[in-house]
Amino acid sequence: MSFFNIGKKDADGRQVRIEHRGRYLRASRTGEVSLRAQTKAAGVNFTGNTAQGIRVSATPVKDTQIALQNGRFILRGRYGRGPTKLNLSKTGVTVSTRNRLGTFNWIKPNRSSAKIAGVQVRGRNAVVLQSIYFAFSAIGLLSQMVVSALRLLVQVVASLARGTAWLIKATPPAMQTLRRRLRNWRLERLQRQFDVEVLDTLGRMTDAELRAATHLAFACWGRGEPASSEMIDAEEVERAVPMLSYIERNAPEGDWHLAVLGRVAEILSRRLAVSDMGELLLIADEAALAQGPRTVLQERMLEVFADFAGLELEPVDQSEQATKTTPPPGKRSASRPASSHSINLNTASLEDLQSLPHIGPERAEDLVGMRPIERIEQLRAIDGIGPARLEQIKAHGVTV
Repeated sequence: MSFFNIGKKDADGRQVRIEHRGRYLRASRTGEVSLRAQTKAAGVNFTGNTAQGIRVSATPVKDTQIALQNGRFILRGRYGRGPTKLNLSKTGVTVSTRNRLGTFNWIKPNRSSAKIAGVQVRGRNAVVLQSIYFAFSAIGLLSQMVVSALRLLVQVVASLARGTAWLIKATPPAMQTLRRRLRNWRLERLQRQFDVEVLDTLGRMTDAELRAATHLAFACWGRGEPASSEMIDAEEVERAVPMLSYIERNAPEGDWHLAVLGRVAEILSRRLAVSDMGELLLIADEAALAQGPRTVLQERMLEVFADFAGLELEPVDQSEQATKTTPPPGKRSASRPASSHSINLNTASLEDLQSLPHIGPERAEDLVGMRPIERIEQLRAIDGIGPARLEQIKAHGVTV
């Protein structure tokens, strides 16, 4: 059967045209059986065929053939690379495209060809087969485009979801950092509006006086009251009160107490070690909490002092992101030490309970009313105690 190319495949894996091409014998479905002989002389081919007569042909330029066959002039040319080629003949120029089925002529479709199972057809039959082939190819291409579009859509949606989740997660901290930077910038501008004497007064104060001034700022200014030695028991308070009172009288309009606290923190940060600065801030905070829950102003004072001192307050439990003061990039950090003693929520007195962060008289009474307490998390039921404040109460040292 190989005599007629049965089973022989072309480069595309299709059955080649069923025919026999021997040295002298030709046999095919369209050309029938014929004897053929060929010779070449002076660049000219001479071919004799019992079915088609005598043909004289030559190739003047690459891919171009001219011939005379039985007195009829023939011009053939195929130019270009890839499946699409430019065809030249004596009747004009056409464009054809080769595909897996055969060749389709876009200018003169009747010159198209198609081959199925090694049987080659031309003319209208080839046009019909090529049209069917193009229809199925278009359906396949459209299906691929739909699948690719759906895949791209899924990737875009997934990317948008990841981007949205990142924005939701990153926006609050970023906005908080921006808000604090803007506030600190305004405080620095406000500091320049102070009288020179006020700034000199701060610069002349000793470390002990500045420590006492920090305690007084949190305990007094933080609750909207003037500096007074009666509000807090600390060294050098008597000497710090007149200086702070002088600042109160000569301060400009605005958040002058935050601006003063920021300048105090900045001066002390150049004199004290990081650990001393962290201890000072925590002691001042504990002294303020002894008078009751923090006020909004005291919360802001904590951030301002930490920012201008270059500190970061971190909770004891690093796995829980409890409330912490985050400084601008490049700042130093000081960890909050754990309390030296613990308070039992079921047996402590009202006075002992009020020493806990965010526990004032009313919350202490609410806590006593909840006894017996089996889990510390039950404090969440008290109005005003959220996850962050609960973590600070745990860090202070409590048991049940």
